Amino acid sequence: MKYTLSKETFNVKELFNPNLKEKGNYYYYLLEKKGISHKEAVSKIGIKPIWFAGIKDKNATTTQWFCALERINDVDEENFKIKYKGQSDERIFVGKHKANEFTVKVGLEEAEKESLKHFKAKKEFVCNYFGEQRFSEQNKEIIEALKNEEYENALKLLLTKKNKHDSDKSRAIKKMIAEKWGNWNEIIKDTNVAGTKKVELFDFLIKSTRDFEGAFLHAEPKSTRIIIKAAQAKRYNAILNELAQKKKPNNIYGEIVEGFGDYALSASKAFTRNISVEPTKFEQRFRKGVMERRTIFIAEKFGYKNVSGDIFELKFVLPRGTYATVFLNFLCAWLKNAKTTRKKD
Repeated sequence: MKYTLSKETFNVKELFNPNLKEKGNYYYYLLEKKGISHKEAVSKIGIKPIWFAGIKDKNATTTQWFCALERINDVDEENFKIKYKGQSDERIFVGKHKANEFTVKVGLEEAEKESLKHFKAKKEFVCNYFGEQRFSEQNKEIIEALKNEEYENALKLLLTKKNKHDSDKSRAIKKMIAEKWGNWNEIIKDTNVAGTKKVELFDFLIKSTRDFEGAFLHAEPKSTRIIIKAAQAKRYNAILNELAQKKKPNNIYGEIVEGFGDYALSASKAFTRNISVEPTKFEQRFRKGVMERRTIFIAEKFGYKNVSGDIFELKFVLPRGTYATVFLNFLCAWLKNAKTTRKKD
């Protein structure tokens, strides 16, 4: 099974039915975006504060709700639409929606078409891994450095590794920091750094005699939170993978996160329902508590239809907090295993 996630091939619809009325403290809107990230969408909406039930994929066409404290005009652009729907005294919060409905176009081989006829989604328990979206190329390297207590390397990666979303100014700052690494006074004097919050971090390094672990407390808080979430997610995935191999030895395997190897994908009722991940000493410095997550999920309302030739459209509903990519990887592995089994028979 082959697929590429894009605004043309991947559709995500938030399943949420708020109780709205003519008057209330919060104004509710329905947002449709195509190929636009959450950060870009917030910028285009242009008001603060606003609240969402969850962050939706950039590489998709998505429909979701948000609320705000003020009334804004409807928007009807080709890839960005906002429609006012009513008011409520209840604010939207993360996880307030019940589930998400997904539609994705995939390419199937002849043998996979035959196998798909025998796939019973309601009978298939899937391991509830964190998917690729939780991990960027940058934080993959950083969490590995933190695991090995290589705090200087981790901090240097955080401050200097470039990514495709960087502005020209950000790239210039990262290049300068990399070139002058260790010369904290010179970095502080740079015109692009002077007057920014980065001064506090490098000033700490001057006074602390290379306490790179402590320097993270002076780094950009949001970036640090994302890294810690990714580190805990990786440990959770490892624990769940071990559980799946132990409780369901005749498993099917596939890649969930690029570069992390294959995971056991199939779950069973014998699994403990939740896994708790304790924070490391480093994470405790940021007041990060225990992370808990359900171990299994089932795809509801699964169906498919032939669009043209070898292209099929899959439709399914997943509970909030699960990844469509994890289910798609599971289905890929299931179809491959079913094809192999039929050949043996």
